[in-house]
Amino acid sequence: MRPGRAILLVVAVLGLVTMPIELTIGLAEDPIVAPPHLASLLLIGSCLLLIGSGLGLRRIERTLAGRRPPGT
Repeated sequence: MRPGRAILLVVAVLGLVTMPIELTIGLAEDPIVAPPHLASLLLIGSCLLLIGSGLGLRRIERTLAGRRPPGT
């Protein structure tokens, strides 16, 4: 590493370390209500469909890869 880059790296790291970080935690005034059961079931179902379609595509890819002649 060149000396100019090393100095620039040190200055950048010191700039990030000394930068003040402010975190604000706000409390919700209204209580958080759980979603209805149907929404939870729809979310779970859509996740299962995504996983199933991904597994199906991998299975199709494996069968097609077995049919290809070598070298193509």
